[in-house]
Amino acid sequence: MVTLRVVRHDRQEHVLADCTSAVIPARGEVLQLDTVDANGEKSRPSTLWRVVSVTLHVPSLQSSEPRDGSTLCVRRVEVSVLPDVALVPEFAHAAAEILSESKM
Repeated sequence: MVTLRVVRHDRQEHVLADCTSAVIPARGEVLQLDTVDANGEKSRPSTLWRVVSVTLHVPSLQSSEPRDGSTLCVRRVEVSVLPDVALVPEFAHAAAEILSESKM
């Protein structure tokens, strides 16, 4: 299990989700973010987000062994996302501009 942090990747980076996960999404995949109540029922409409980058925080060989005796491992993964424009063609051009800026 890792801590999966989902961050909106555009002009204002904003954390959308922070939870434990047994899976790691790949670039290009779509994440569906759900807002649920205490009973696990959806309380708001879901939103779709396209993964633009995945960062695994990997401990280097210079890292110290954890005090609890566990082995060094990836514990945190950060995923950057943009709204999935495949469903809203009007946003496609704006998303392309943001992606081209991030490649510079």
